Amino acid sequence: MRGADVSDREFSLLVAYGTDMGNAEDAAMTFAEATTAAGIPAEAVELNQVELDQLNTTTHFIVVVSTFGDGEFPDTATLFWEAISASTERLEHLSFAILALGDTSYELFCNAGKLLDARLEELGATRLADRVDVDGYYEDPAKAWTTDLVKQLTAAQAGPAAAPVVGETVAADTAVRAQERNRPVAATLTVNRLLTTTDSDKEVRHYELDLTGSGIAYQAGDSLAVHATNDPDLVAAILAQLNVGPDHRVADADETLGVLLSERLEIRTPSRALQELAGPAGYGEDVLDLIKRAGLTVDEVVDTLRPLQFRDYSIASSPLVHPDHIHLTVATVRYPAGDRQHGGVASTYLAERAQTVQVHLRPNHHFRLPAADVPIIMIGPGTGIAPFRAFLQERAAAAAPGQSWLFFGDRRRDNDFLYGDELQAFHESGSLTRLDLAFSRDQETKVYVQHRMRENATELFAWLQDGAHLYVCGDADHMAKDVDAALHEIIAESGGLDADAAHAYVNDLIKTHRYLRDVY
Repeated sequence: MRGADVSDREFSLLVAYGTDMGNAEDAAMTFAEATTAAGIPAEAVELNQVELDQLNTTTHFIVVVSTFGDGEFPDTATLFWEAISASTERLEHLSFAILALGDTSYELFCNAGKLLDARLEELGATRLADRVDVDGYYEDPAKAWTTDLVKQLTAAQAGPAAAPVVGETVAADTAVRAQERNRPVAATLTVNRLLTTTDSDKEVRHYELDLTGSGIAYQAGDSLAVHATNDPDLVAAILAQLNVGPDHRVADADETLGVLLSERLEIRTPSRALQELAGPAGYGEDVLDLIKRAGLTVDEVVDTLRPLQFRDYSIASSPLVHPDHIHLTVATVRYPAGDRQHGGVASTYLAERAQTVQVHLRPNHHFRLPAADVPIIMIGPGTGIAPFRAFLQERAAAAAPGQSWLFFGDRRRDNDFLYGDELQAFHESGSLTRLDLAFSRDQETKVYVQHRMRENATELFAWLQDGAHLYVCGDADHMAKDVDAALHEIIAESGGLDADAAHAYVNDLIKTHRYLRDVY
């Protein structure tokens, strides 16, 4: 129950988000636009910028939060979660609602939203509505959630005489505008070039997409969503296993099964529902593997598959240099599982079949270059080099005076030095002040970027003390965690700080947007 003082408090609204790839931010901004248009001014802010004292003076708290990694909060929400987890302040006066974004292919689906929902309840806050957990595409569920809450908020602010129909119309119109922002447009693939050598045990390719006439205007640090189609050989194999043709019709579907499997449904990564029906997928198994093992019918398969989702790639070019083109750096996923080869959806589509590609821009407002005179430290092994190639192009084109330091790593220099000639040219011209390399397989003891960081600990800390912004891009499961641990150690040792003080130092870097990560 709410505290007795609720009716004495003046209505106030706080809208916040914790975002990884930008979906939660987009949904929260759309929600704030809807409430503003309905007469309740609001601005969406990242959760890390919300102080607990604000919750003590707020009556309504609306949150959109995604889940990152192994059920963790995204970087834009970690500080808030840390603070509210430790807080003992009661929040009986607070009404809240949470939209949780996630992916059911991960075990801890929407875990961040679930944790925050439970914690607010523990502290005495009251739900305006039950938490909504979204799997994959978020626009339609976010639209319905926004419409419902705008009606409730207009009523809470102005009483029963408020006109909820207006709020519903505004929320719907705003959500439609958000969907239009994410609508794919056609771009022509003009370059498909192998970056690794044929002797490499990886396949990394450089792509260039012609944006002429697309209406896309991007910034360095943004990502591009690629709407791929499924491998036609895999589609044909699934149809053959199901003993039906591509023109087969399933109940309540407007399109043939061939179209559904090719363009609409996820057939590389089995859904949780399909795995519950057929048994857990083994390493790398796809939908065909599960159909073979469990002898599934057409209806069982179609009813349990998830929608085919676009794939995000960090943009590897600057609009100052390539205003009408976007460059991508993509590792082609290929691996054996069982008795056949498997491959990634978008990476093999780009490598083997793409000509005209459906894409939409994914702005990353939290991964931007600072002012031209501010020093930057970039840590981007493997395909994590992509946004830093864009950063370096941008700074070179603008003749930016700020120093820059890049840590790049991969397996072998001769085979895997992605954009090696370009990076060395940036270094020789002075656009890149320092270049530290870590090729893990070129010596008996493996060396990674975090080792190079520790070797240069004193200077790296001095750069941070001088106001440098630190960026990390690449693998989230191992590299980003190892780099984060190294950063804490470097700050503690070079700054003469204990573990708690080093943690606080890093938290301050995060809160002031000087420690930014684009990890996947």
